[in-house]
Amino acid sequence: MSLSSGKTVTDLAIEAEEKLRTGISQGNATDFIIGFHEYEKAILHYEGVGKINESRKLLARLEKILGVVVDRGDPEAPYYSKLGPFYILYARHYQARILEMLNLDLTGATASRVAALDFALGVEWIEQILNIMVNLLIEGYVEHCIRYLKFTKEREEELIEELKKQISESQSSKGWLSKKLDPDKASNEIYKAFLELLGIMIDRYNKGASFMKDGISLLRKLKQASDTNLDYLDNRFMALESYIRATHRDEVNNAQVSHVKSRIVPYTIMDDPNIQKLEDLLKKFLKSKKLELDVSVGEIPILGANPAGSPHLSVIGQTGVGKTTLTKHIIKENIRAQNTAVIVFDHHFEYSDIADHIVQIGGEKKLETTIYFGVEEIGDTFKQAQQFIQDQQKLFSSEGSKAEDLANKIKEYEEQTRPTISRFVIDTIEGLVAKEQESVLPIKSGEIIAMWIVMDDAYIATTIVSTIIKYVLQMAIHEQLPPKTIMVTEEAQRLSGDQWVRNVTSEGRKFGLYLISISQVPEFDPWVVSNSELALFRLRRIDENSQVYNLFSDSARMLVSQLETGEYLNYHKDKRNWFLSYNPESLSAIHAKETLENKVNQLTRIV
Repeated sequence: MSLSSGKTVTDLAIEAEEKLRTGISQGNATDFIIGFHEYEKAILHYEGVGKINESRKLLARLEKILGVVVDRGDPEAPYYSKLGPFYILYARHYQARILEMLNLDLTGATASRVAALDFALGVEWIEQILNIMVNLLIEGYVEHCIRYLKFTKEREEELIEELKKQISESQSSKGWLSKKLDPDKASNEIYKAFLELLGIMIDRYNKGASFMKDGISLLRKLKQASDTNLDYLDNRFMALESYIRATHRDEVNNAQVSHVKSRIVPYTIMDDPNIQKLEDLLKKFLKSKKLELDVSVGEIPILGANPAGSPHLSVIGQTGVGKTTLTKHIIKENIRAQNTAVIVFDHHFEYSDIADHIVQIGGEKKLETTIYFGVEEIGDTFKQAQQFIQDQQKLFSSEGSKAEDLANKIKEYEEQTRPTISRFVIDTIEGLVAKEQESVLPIKSGEIIAMWIVMDDAYIATTIVSTIIKYVLQMAIHEQLPPKTIMVTEEAQRLSGDQWVRNVTSEGRKFGLYLISISQVPEFDPWVVSNSELALFRLRRIDENSQVYNLFSDSARMLVSQLETGEYLNYHKDKRNWFLSYNPESLSAIHAKETLENKVNQLTRIV
């Protein structure tokens, strides 16, 4: 959640609440929907950084607002009128959604969705039923699910008629890149995919088998045919898949070594007597500063090795302090220790020296690229959008519009076109990966893929990265990846709040997928940071108003601005303590040995 404006999360929550209330009082459906989503972000933010009291306070206020809509709603009013059926339906939907996102009271969430069925038609009815099924299966009520399956069969003709009417009405909208569907054919396809999806959910649950491969395929059919945003169901399916695997499969609980002495440099220096000398000097340095930190030298995190520890890692610090060097060592050590496969989203082309495959998407092909996809259609679409906005700007200018009005109008058009562009980019990349999976992701154990996303627009580049992360997660769920796979996101702040990154941090371990996030700011995504082991390099300071301030110990906050290049503060979640760590190695053994000697000499003078 961006705080670049200087506002606190509470400020943004207040603004979201005002928009939500305005949408309800004025009958503005857009404000109602946007207001809820912004309010939800604030709640999930506080939940992610461990501020449960703040999260629950906002949740209580949100439930009260939505409760007013339900209590005072008029089922007989026109659909989109103030507190009409639309508002009752979505108030119920949102009551359930926030509880599901927080994994709280799924029984209450199911009750809200059952109540929503009275106001839901066609696609909205399908969405409620699918979410109800997920909740019931997670809570073990299989018999109830079978009843809903029978109910769906009984409603076949009625439901298909509702879908046909919705599709026909959508055809009258001449939106940019809008889909043109045959109502009769599409309505039957939606119903068939929906019924099949319900069936395999129950069947695979009973067998303790994965349903994600078939489930995602069927859900994609629903999305393509319905032209409705059903993305939330991706999250719900993942929650169910995780539950099935956790309850039906044995987990390995033997703790392994989560940090190892580095061995990646030729003619290793890890037996050098200066290693122990440096550890002793660092301990004396900390003692002189009265800082409560442990010390480690040349130890590299092994992601996912210790089931009791954090499976992910966030590497944070200023430019030029050693983040990329450490990350390269971590990649190579994880390959050595557990034959890991690695995918790096490399924005600055810094990993080409260790990559087995360099995959470029967009832009002009670079000499270093080994696999190239031009995806010219994305560039063309972006240019069309830019031209559209420029044409509108000329039109408003010719009409003598004021500068402020002109700027607001252009901003409005940008906000309107961006979701459409985003959907097109996602569809294009998903189609590319589905068709050329082995080329886009030529992934094998022990190999490194560096992915360069070359786009003129940062938003489009980030959307592509997010889409590939989603696809990689689905591959992991379908057991199409090596047993252990690491994704590395440089400039991780660009993906702040991304649902697929958060899904990887919350569910990835179950599927053998781990994340290294690299950022120059500790606030890049509180959800990710709070669910990762931390490697904190030099920062000017950690703002006491920062949403992650309380994650760091007093000693860590005091020392972070004094760290030298190569030094970092490393939090071991399994040991519940901060370490002052030092990585003396580079990709050259000679350089590593020299660096170590210089560090020992420097500390000897200080101590």
